[in-house]
Amino acid sequence: MKKNYTTMGILSIVVMVSFYALFTYIKSGKDQLNKNETESMFVEEDEGEAIELKNKQIVVDVKGAVKRPNIYRLEEGSIVEDAITIAGGTTSEADLIKINRAEKLSDNQEVIIPIKGQEESEPFTSNSSDSNGKININTANETELDSLPGIGPSKAVEIIKYREKNGKFKSVEEIKNIKGIGEASFEKLKDSIKV
Repeated sequence: MKKNYTTMGILSIVVMVSFYALFTYIKSGKDQLNKNETESMFVEEDEGEAIELKNKQIVVDVKGAVKRPNIYRLEEGSIVEDAITIAGGTTSEADLIKINRAEKLSDNQEVIIPIKGQEESEPFTSNSSDSNGKININTANETELDSLPGIGPSKAVEIIKYREKNGKFKSVEEIKNIKGIGEASFEKLKDSIKV
């Protein structure tokens, strides 16, 4: 009789442990299924964004004191440092003090990494002015902007900040959106600038 109670007790414990294990297994399977559905939903959205971002590229011509000067495609929003990296880094004769490695690049920009001892007046982006002397307000650096009539150092900085925040100027008239550049200032500037 004692043997029957012992056997029934052990059998009861085995049945309870089996039910608990089965319940836990089923519950974890449902949780894993829900987790996988959620992850795949986010992966699909992320892949869509990645495809969208991948299509937004710019082309830059990297020259000067870099190991592999060439024309490169970079993600929109890339900076000069990204262009230097993709070009294999700088050579030992690069003069990095003369450039802003954090400057945002624009499409079709030419980036020239200066060589130590090069003339101070040589800009690292050579597409800022044309043969008529007009300065491209989308690519000009602070020094070039400061050289414009009626534009001092503080307005030059404001133009660059505006450009970094809002992207390229669509027209020369858009420069009037800069604080301190009104119609009178624009009249002095309009023949000296381009986009």
